[in-house]
Amino acid sequence: MLTPAYLTQLYDYNRWANEKYLAAAEALTPADFLRPQGHSWGSVHSLLVHMLAAEWIWLRRLRGNSPSALLDPQDFPTLASIRTRWGSLHAEFAAYLHEQSADSLLQPVAYANTRGKPFTLEAWKILVHVANHGTHHRGELAAMYALMNVPHEEDDWLFYFLQQV
Repeated sequence: MLTPAYLTQLYDYNRWANEKYLAAAEALTPADFLRPQGHSWGSVHSLLVHMLAAEWIWLRRLRGNSPSALLDPQDFPTLASIRTRWGSLHAEFAAYLHEQSADSLLQPVAYANTRGKPFTLEAWKILVHVANHGTHHRGELAAMYALMNVPHEEDDWLFYFLQQV
């Protein structure tokens, strides 16, 4: 069983790693930011909005709401708009995690996906899924950046931990 302290650190790492990929995106031209890359969610823009939207919808579900749609990429036309919304979402996640106990993390969370299909999972499983989802998509961003010759910093947990020492 995962503890609130572990999940808080996992989400601090997730924020730290996301920031590295947002910072790397600063090097892109507007055209490169929006250009379809032929895999994943298409463009760097679309993938970043998808990552943001996934974190947003899962936090809503953890809070007892099940939105019927993800965030609309058109509502986040620039890297700055994505960064701003993600900053407030990271704060919302930190507040949620601060409220948790070992017992609350074991509680089932009932939610519906965007098609209305109901599911139930323990809170800790949802939280681990969300962080893992971010790791998966940062790997896709790394491939996109490599294809465009955009440098980006390492984002492994090891580097996060070494910076904490």
